[in-house]
Amino acid sequence: MDKLYVELFQRMFIRGARLIIEKEPYLTEIDSVIGDGDHGTGMKRGCEALEKLFLKEKYAFVDELCYAVSTELIKTMGGASGIIFGTMFFGGISRLSHRDYVDARELSEYFLEGERAIERRGKARPGQKTMLDALYPACVAMESCVARSSDVVLLFKDGYEAAVRGAEDSKLMKSQMGRSKNFKEKTLGFPDPGAVSASLWFQAFYETVSEVR
Repeated sequence: MDKLYVELFQRMFIRGARLIIEKEPYLTEIDSVIGDGDHGTGMKRGCEALEKLFLKEKYAFVDELCYAVSTELIKTMGGASGIIFGTMFFGGISRLSHRDYVDARELSEYFLEGERAIERRGKARPGQKTMLDALYPACVAMESCVARSSDVVLLFKDGYEAAVRGAEDSKLMKSQMGRSKNFKEKTLGFPDPGAVSASLWFQAFYETVSEVR
């Protein structure tokens, strides 16, 4: 698959929203140990709003879809997570052409620019036990993928696998950002909730495109 059409991209977002809603208890559990316990409920609230939006809205262009996703998350999720995950899907919109499909290279650049926007906005970087510890390796893997292939399915496969590894690796890190930094050594052994959420988005994206190949 060398092109991702907007209708399928919207289905990917729907699946991601539903997966995060399903995993809310786990996200809440780990955030209750190393944070303030509201990550899961915030993610669920934003993703429920996305589901409702997509029941009544269909998008003709990829950039309009991603803009709608980002603004809905920022508007409804609340807290730092709303800004961060909204930025994840908004920060790279300039890399998307105003048309009904996107190719693998554009997708890679879109997610990478979103990651860079989060770094700038939050003054964070990978290795500090944040969602970047899943998103950044996913972006690196996708960038490597497009150097050898134009296959969108392979792109999301590589991104998903790298995001999962990154979330798992965050167990070895001590929190250095946000409220969770106050827990210091207590955060060791637990994955960062934001990194887990980022990996869930990539899981849903990959599972959706792999089913229609």
